[in-house]
Amino acid sequence: MAKRTKDIYTRKRKPVIALICEGRNQTETKYFKHFNKRENPYTLKIISSEATDPKSMIKKAKQKIAEMDLDNSIGDRVFCLIDLDLSKDQLNKIEEEKSSKSKKKCCVEFILSNPCFEVWLLYYFVEFPKVVNSSQKVKEQLKKYVPNYSESFDIVKECGLEEKYAIAINRAEKSRQLKNENSILDKNPYTEVPDLLVLLLDCPGEQQ
Repeated sequence: MAKRTKDIYTRKRKPVIALICEGRNQTETKYFKHFNKRENPYTLKIISSEATDPKSMIKKAKQKIAEMDLDNSIGDRVFCLIDLDLSKDQLNKIEEEKSSKSKKKCCVEFILSNPCFEVWLLYYFVEFPKVVNSSQKVKEQLKKYVPNYSESFDIVKECGLEEKYAIAINRAEKSRQLKNENSILDKNPYTEVPDLLVLLLDCPGEQQ
């Protein structure tokens, strides 16, 4: 009887989209909370991993998959948002996970940024962010457009970014199309966050 009740619950609930964010700052958490709306066709869960190492984040993701009984077959998705920081070691850990076989009903997916998530934020303000050699340099570049920016700054609210999602998506996608390098590490700056936004907005970016 208990199993039947659980099956009925699983069929009726909204699909879950879980985002595992790096725990060292609040940037991603504050950004994605603006997508957590009652009318969404999914339930958005934003989870801090309290870690920055890919393996620790993947472990956290798998724990949440088990705890929440997530299942790809009913639309559940779990993403780890990872900053590569121009690190081959970071990328190798992710590639190892991608190549491993999982028996879980819900697999872990990855949204990568190189060097860091703030690359995505730059596309709201400039068409082609500069190539830089560290995450700190990316943040310094962002401060030229948002002087008050910090890792606890609610940039969506303070800069009205909700009106500019399509602009940023199109800029980032255009930039990716122009980069022909084989390795993500050579694609600097680079971000896959637009792929996640298209999913969360449930619509393709419109040309501006």
